Amino acid sequence: MTRGQANMPALLVALLALTAVAGIGTLVADDAFGGATRDADGQRIATGLSERLVRADSPLADRANVLNGSETASLTAAELESLFPVVQNRSVRVALDDETLAQTGRVDGGTTVRRIVLVERREAVTITPSLGSNSEQSVTLPRRTENVTVELSPPVGTTVRTVRANGRVVLHDDSGLSGTETVSVSRYETTALTFEATDRLPDGSVTVTYYPSQTRKAVLAVTVDG
Repeated sequence: MTRGQANMPALLVALLALTAVAGIGTLVADDAFGGATRDADGQRIATGLSERLVRADSPLADRANVLNGSETASLTAAELESLFPVVQNRSVRVALDDETLAQTGRVDGGTTVRRIVLVERREAVTITPSLGSNSEQSVTLPRRTENVTVELSPPVGTTVRTVRANGRVVLHDDSGLSGTETVSVSRYETTALTFEATDRLPDGSVTVTYYPSQTRKAVLAVTVDG
């Protein structure tokens, strides 16, 4: 009994040590599990956000996987949260070629998803074409565009009744066209505009503005940190 009583303190110490080790092991395991869960959640959100950013119906995209250069350049953190509520209350950074476009919260690490995209910018080009001398006077635009703005100011006594784009009527008025109108045209082909008038349209009667695009490849990166 004396020997057993003497060993009791040693047994208690061993049990306490074992309990402490078990507790530490549980904490480490819980922490590792929590980290894995956070990483998986961040991966899911980063992947989903990157997909939504480049969808055809995204407010930042002109079409699928083609970002609008002007819209992305002006993106703010408030707009990011408003357009994509999934980022609210999270630390998220959206970057293009390593240049931050918008960031919510503090991002020190986290999970990053990258994808290759096209960035498109459109510039306005205005020309005053010299038209033909017959009743159907035409001009072919040198580059493709999605929209064309036509300004008509025919001389007194001359009436422009119809404007066609590649044979399709885009403007028509029997009493005569004048002023400025913007029409949609196919971006897949070069546009030829034809002006049907009662007489020759001298230089300066027609001004055309078109909007050719310039595209470049870029890397879109979405990082979620908590």
